[in-house]
Amino acid sequence: MLTSKDLFLSVVMFAGGILTILLQGQIADAQQVTGDITAASGGEPFGGEKVGTISIDSTGRRTNVSADMNDSPGEGNVFEGWLVDTGTGGSGYKLSLGQFRNGTLDFSQYMVNPYTYKNFEVTEEPAEDPDPNAADSIAGFELPSPFGR
Repeated sequence: MLTSKDLFLSVVMFAGGILTILLQGQIADAQQVTGDITAASGGEPFGGEKVGTISIDSTGRRTNVSADMNDSPGEGNVFEGWLVDTGTGGSGYKLSLGQFRNGTLDFSQYMVNPYTYKNFEVTEEPAEDPDPNAADSIAGFELPSPFGR
């Protein structure tokens, strides 16, 4: 027959096991990526000379993107950052992360599935652009796995 002490210890051990499993799942989903933003080259939005840096930190839920560009946009224009769903089976959808301010883009959002995106891309847009679509990419960074799923 189980004593109340035995029952209590069993419940604590079970709860501890569940907590461990949950934490391991969160740690496995956590991704931190840093790299160089490079100029568009050879028909790709990246691959040329280094024009900036990027850091992406995602738990699989909250995603933080910080990017810096070494150059400035042309007069009356702004740089805009995008996450892009490319590659085989990709939808081509481009999610605007907003404009760079003083050469820096900071983005933070709870996302349903940040890993669907394969590229970070930069466009140069008119400052008062009424068109929500992306212009041609001038620079980018290919996100490593697990991004691009």
